[in-house]
Amino acid sequence: MKIAFITATPQNVKLGSGTFVGTAYLIDYLRSHGHSVDTHTPIRPFGVAGYMANRFAWNLSLNPQDFAAYDVVVGLDMDGYTLAHRIQPPFIAYINGIIADEAQFERGWVRLSLELMAKAERLSVHRASRVITLSTYSCKRLGELYGYSQPILRVPPPFDLQGWDRAIAASPPEDIPDPRPTVLCVGVQYPRKNVATLIRAAAILRHYVPTVEVRIASQGPEWPNLRRLAEQLQLQQTITFLGYLPYAALVREYMNCQVFCLPSLQEGFGLVFTEAMATAKPIVASRSSSTPELIEDGLQGLLAVPLDPEDLASKLATILLSPDRGAAMGRAGRAKVRNFDVSTIAEQFIQVLHSLR
Repeated sequence: MKIAFITATPQNVKLGSGTFVGTAYLIDYLRSHGHSVDTHTPIRPFGVAGYMANRFAWNLSLNPQDFAAYDVVVGLDMDGYTLAHRIQPPFIAYINGIIADEAQFERGWVRLSLELMAKAERLSVHRASRVITLSTYSCKRLGELYGYSQPILRVPPPFDLQGWDRAIAASPPEDIPDPRPTVLCVGVQYPRKNVATLIRAAAILRHYVPTVEVRIASQGPEWPNLRRLAEQLQLQQTITFLGYLPYAALVREYMNCQVFCLPSLQEGFGLVFTEAMATAKPIVASRSSSTPELIEDGLQGLLAVPLDPEDLASKLATILLSPDRGAAMGRAGRAKVRNFDVSTIAEQFIQVLHSLR
């Protein structure tokens, strides 16, 4: 099958985040199983300042004739909306993150730009032959926010479990005498990721676990605000800001922590949760958006009341002070993450493609 993917998502982990990672896993699998896959993406990456304008301009430049030879065309999120209804091959709107849903949690220029891009994503959804998204929550929000009433297929993002295991095997655990109890947080720091609540929870958590360390990986628009908050709460000895990490270093951070925490308020799926589950780590997260679909409260981790630092601190303390319970949750997470292995999910995606021919 000859497949085109249209995406303006930055083609790297640093800026493309989970959307890039999941799509890269999927495309690699498709190619390795005999499918011809072309990725149509901007020749030069957009700068952060002009991302929205450049994304619209690039979409307007797409030529329907360039896609005539494909069996199916897949547009990620809003991308491809200008030609979805003007090409002969079936067009799939592959919605990883519902832009209108993300916009509700942002502020200022970021919110305005997301609201404008959401209008294009709405067009893409309504012009598509088929719509795919990642979770039951996202299916619901597509109907509520975009007025889409046709059947929506739920296909979670794939995870390269074998590749993750190879990375773990290549990075033996460090021999650290008397290691501190450690909470790891990974996520591009937009307001919707709600890392500020974790920082406030860390100030409370010290009363339960005085030697706790919270390690925060990645960066984002909230980076300076989060650092200021940590300083105001005098958490310099408790919180470590790691910034962006190379893949091997990130894997090691997962290996060395006792619990993973991202109290995000909005997730289409949450690929970082699967990374924690693959490393057999218990998870503490917010009871919001798609998160309860992936993390069952009391089984793979604990879910806290959104925006409640005291409840979040209590849940973290429960796991840190009960290592046997945390280990059991980690094992349950490891068992569940096998359901999202790239071979399983990619085959579901391939079935959707065949249904369109």
